Amino acid sequence: MIRPLPAFAVPSDFAFTSVPSRFHTLELTVASRALGEICFSRDTMPDGTVCNAAFLPEQRDSVLLGRAFIGNGYTALSTADQFIYQPISKEFLQTLFQNQNVTSVEAHIGLTFSSKHFSAGFSPYRVQYVSEIHNPNLPVIAIHASVERSFTLAGGIPLEMLDRSLGGFSFGTRARLLQRKYVHGSFSMFQAISDDPRALLPTKSQTAVLLDPTLGWTSPKTLWKPRASLGLSNLGKTWPDDALFPISTDLTAGLGVEPPVKFGRFRVGLDLVNLLYAPDLLSRTRLGTSYQFGVVEIMAGMNAHSLSGGLEMGLQIIQVGIVYEFIRDDFGGTSPESRISTEIAIRL
Repeated sequence: MIRPLPAFAVPSDFAFTSVPSRFHTLELTVASRALGEICFSRDTMPDGTVCNAAFLPEQRDSVLLGRAFIGNGYTALSTADQFIYQPISKEFLQTLFQNQNVTSVEAHIGLTFSSKHFSAGFSPYRVQYVSEIHNPNLPVIAIHASVERSFTLAGGIPLEMLDRSLGGFSFGTRARLLQRKYVHGSFSMFQAISDDPRALLPTKSQTAVLLDPTLGWTSPKTLWKPRASLGLSNLGKTWPDDALFPISTDLTAGLGVEPPVKFGRFRVGLDLVNLLYAPDLLSRTRLGTSYQFGVVEIMAGMNAHSLSGGLEMGLQIIQVGIVYEFIRDDFGGTSPESRISTEIAIRL
């Protein structure tokens, strides 16, 4: 009598094989997410900092912010840390199959300084984690966890300092140093029981030194206050290279306007990113708008992966913000996911 061999699920191409699109965000803040991740078409962000170095000469006040951002699945923070820094056991891997089909979390703490002509930022801790379970009968789980730290310096000057005919034009560049530790892979329940846990998900490291030079233009004398920018992104070196984090030198552009309103301040921005390597027009496009009245700024945004809305409110030295995101097909085939993120910042 011939007995059938036991059937076990094995990792397949259905489990996500790339880093989810939401984890590509450079500026992990409520304002960035709520505005559809625009940067190149905006002068100041709702928290008072400057994202595009070319517009630093327009910064009026010096701003020093200490911030903490957290989005979704707060209980998964310790899981991500354990994957990166702690020994992992078979029992630990088996407990992951008891979670929801999709579990994700993002968190970021950092210090940011912006002033006229100069800005700096330091993030000692940024964590991203997502797990996705397939086939409940013979389960397979896909895991991505990363912990990053970064240091950023930026400077910008008006080109009118060099030539009066260049009035309205400015140039800025941002330098970024990034260090990342991460795990990425998939395994079945059977492998979690039988295989060496660390062999299933080895920890990897990556370092990057990058520059983002940008040319900006503003016309404050025009009623709608148009602005535009054109720049390069990710000019530098990454080692080792990893297809999970495709950091390629590319072109970016931005166009922003400020339609006149009777009360408050209304701004609209359109960014075009990854102009050389993005697969289609929608992947290149980011749109964000905001309305500020007093200490409250309401925001909305859209890009290829999500629709978002949020608000940021300043209360003396404390700023709080919240953003709601409707994620569209972030894993390539699964159902959309909604998420809420919050942020608290202290103006030092």
